[in-house]
Amino acid sequence: MSSLNAPIAPSPAFFADAMLGRLARWLRTLGYDTAYEKIIADGTLTERVLTEHRWLLTRDRNLVQRKVLRDRHTLIVSDHLQHQLRQLQSERHITFDLTDNTASRCASCNDILTPIPHEEAARKVPAYVASSQPRFVQCPSCERTYWPGTHWTHMLARLQELRTS
Repeated sequence: MSSLNAPIAPSPAFFADAMLGRLARWLRTLGYDTAYEKIIADGTLTERVLTEHRWLLTRDRNLVQRKVLRDRHTLIVSDHLQHQLRQLQSERHITFDLTDNTASRCASCNDILTPIPHEEAARKVPAYVASSQPRFVQCPSCERTYWPGTHWTHMLARLQELRTS
């Protein structure tokens, strides 16, 4: 699922506003540092974008009118994930690499995933998963365990579609 030993390459740090939770999860899976708060006041969001040196991703036209956010945001124009990803590919030059060399982040909390021994994972996942998957990674913060199952295969197919369209 994620690289077991690869260093994380420097990449843009994003902050996705409350309307872009699904996009935030995808960006995290792709290895992009993406902060996301489901409920956050505009002032707090703006402050975090500035102090954490993040690029704001938003659907809120009023929010991007703040002078302090000038040249620090992308106004996402579509409600559809595929179009949102295409827009970021075009405007922010994100890549759709999802390989063993991708340094993935936890889709839930954004922390960097770390490899865990198969024996440890086997105690945390369904028996079929433990017997069918050779590698597992885990979030050190929320302790969610991930593996390259069918969801991973579907994501790869969607990303391939984006690359070729």
